[in-house]
Amino acid sequence: MRYVGLDVHKEFCKASVLDDNGIEFVNERFDSTLEALNRFLDRFEEAKFVLESTGIWEFIYEGIEARGFEVQLAHPLKVRAIAEASVKTDKVDARTLAKLLRLDMVPRSYVPSRGIRDLRQLVRQRAFLVQRCTSFKNRVHAELARNGIRRPDDMAKAFSKKHREWMRSLGIWTLSNDLDCLEAIESRIADINVELFAEYQRRPEAQLIATIPGIGYYGALLIWAEIADVSRFQDAEHLCSYAGLTPTVSQSASTVHYGGVSKEGSKHLRWILIESVHVHRRYAPETSLSMFASRIERKKGKQKATTAAARKLLHIIYWMLTRGEEYHGHGSNLVPKPAA
Repeated sequence: MRYVGLDVHKEFCKASVLDDNGIEFVNERFDSTLEALNRFLDRFEEAKFVLESTGIWEFIYEGIEARGFEVQLAHPLKVRAIAEASVKTDKVDARTLAKLLRLDMVPRSYVPSRGIRDLRQLVRQRAFLVQRCTSFKNRVHAELARNGIRRPDDMAKAFSKKHREWMRSLGIWTLSNDLDCLEAIESRIADINVELFAEYQRRPEAQLIATIPGIGYYGALLIWAEIADVSRFQDAEHLCSYAGLTPTVSQSASTVHYGGVSKEGSKHLRWILIESVHVHRRYAPETSLSMFASRIERKKGKQKATTAAARKLLHIIYWMLTRGEEYHGHGSNLVPKPAA
């Protein structure tokens, strides 16, 4: 058996190959392309592979898997801690990964199915395009201001059809160009929305999440895609840790200090939860979640209240998905059911 550790970078991969006795007999690098990967794999008949879940891991992982080899995805934070304790190094390189693989000590990252990975890319692509839309709208506002032009009073809604026609009639080419870019992006977003809504209708878990006021089909689908299989989390706190919504802790001999949230894990999940809390409080102010946020806000301010509410919202979602039940605004989603 050969044990292969791969240190994957944008331009190249570093490979370390160990034999059954832990002796390294290959240490080389190859380009980070599918063609170069396949040439490297051609040299093996029986081998196990490991790489970290950072950067551009997906096509490497899929390429190895497609060739029928066993491949493990290492958790980047946990693997460093294990390497320091067991392999006596704080440098996680290809050789360290290969050593951990041979010792069967690789802390694995969860690998979602190809369908979930594709869905994640689609919802993230939509979020990216929406940000670009906002950027172009800001450019349009800036261009109007630069030319000393204000929107007429009879055009109350910015970027309505009438407003856009008026802006094009001004004959400012930079303005028209920005509008062209904006509308091209909006068209692509509309196409993605059709795909996402069809996917939403096939996903009962996302439909459960969408029963929460303030979460539409897109937000529900994003949340579900980031969580994927809720049963992989031991409890709601582990899910919050995955979303980077648990506080950091520093401890000395006599004191324990709790800091801000870790912001580790899925930034996409954390972002949509924060956004959902804002909308939920606006449209459902009488729910237990909204009232909880209001109490925290009076004591600690809006930012901490929003973060605390996002964490509580994720607790609610955890139990909704675990039990397969819709949202109850009075807070019963958080009450553990008695044992049968």
